Parts: sequence; C-alpha cells; structure tokens
Amino acid sequence: MAGICNIVFDWGGVLLDLDTAGCARAFEEAGVKGVSGLLSAGGGLGFLRAYECGDITTAAFRERVRRCAAVPLADEDIDRLWRRQVLSIPQEKLRLLIDLSHCYNLYLLSNTNELHWEYLSPWAFQCEGNDVRTCFKGIYLSFRMHLAKPDERIFRRMLEDAGICAGETLFVDDAEANCRAAASVGLQVAHYEPGRDLRDLFREGL
Repeated sequence: MAGICNIVFDWGGVLLDLDTAGCARAFEEAGVKGVSGLLSAGGGLGFLRAYECGDITTAAFRERVRRCAAVPLADEDIDRLWRRQVLSIPQEKLRLLIDLSHCYNLYLLSNTNELHWEYLSPWAFQCEGNDVRTCFKGIYLSFRMHLAKPDERIFRRMLEDAGICAGETLFVDDAEANCRAAASVGLQVAHYEPGRDLRDLFREGL
C-alpha cells in the first residue's frame, strides 16, 4: 500500500482478544436477562451504545444492567461480569506495534467504554517492560469523543485532531461497516478477521 504514513488500529477484535459469548453466559448465570441484546453490535437494549459514546456514566450503566437482573447485583459484581468480555492483547501483536512504530505513525481508534478501558489499558499494553501505549501518536476512544464507529464524524474528527491526511492513512478494523465508513472519508482500509495473524496484513501490503 504505497504512500502510507499512518496506521490506525481498532482495539477490540483487532488488537485485543474478546470473549463476548463467555461474557453473555456469565451475565445469564448471574440472572441478567437480555444479554444477547446488550452485547449486540447495535446495543440492542438501547444503552450500551450510549455508554460507549460517553452519553451515560458508569454509574448509570450499572443501574441499567441492574434493571435487567433477576437478582440483586452490587457494582463490583457488574464490573466483574462486564470485564469478562475483554481478555488480553497477544504479545506478538504488541511486538508488531513496536516494530511498526519505527516506520509509521500509529493511532488507536476504538469503540469502547470507561470500565473496559480503565480496567484493561494499564496492563494489557505491557510488553517486555515497555508500555506500548507510548507507540501511539494518538488514542481516540468513543466514550471520550462522544462518537462511535461507523459514524463518519469520528473518522473526520480523528483526522483533524491528529493533523493527518486520509489518503496517507491505513485503517484496520474487524467490522466491515467500520471499514466502509472509513473508506467513505478517504482512508485506506484493511478488514481484519479475528484469529488471523495480524502480521500477515503487513507482510502482504507494506
């Protein structure tokens, strides 16, 4: 992919391994109804999307989950169940980021929420004594931006804030809808399939 200076990575599903099915089972075992809707891409219960966009607080998110539960749940219970969705970033992906950062400007653009980010980011980016978060020129999170993919505005705002050109930027995401939205504003895109060796994208094209 000639002319690429910048690479923008999605977090969950591209860098970060997820266990959405395991999270759903854990909620169901705890007596929370409608979990498949809660974890659907569109936030089927209506409030996951709002939480990802920072439009409701963590306290309000917990309260909405509690309303779906058949048994009482403390804040700590909800946090523990919710964190079951996020696992870790494999070390080989972190080493890839370190290698790429020597040649490209790296950015992170993620639909995520406060609980997941604040819990996971301090340790998930650790690799051989390095905090790989420092490899990113900018980290853009939906709950801080009050926007979420595939809304085209989130890409435009990221490009403007980072001061980078869309045509010189590769966006990597596991959701086709997000890739289409990124392409519509001029970004070059690579659709990543979870489970594939992420390094293959760069062996083939860069």
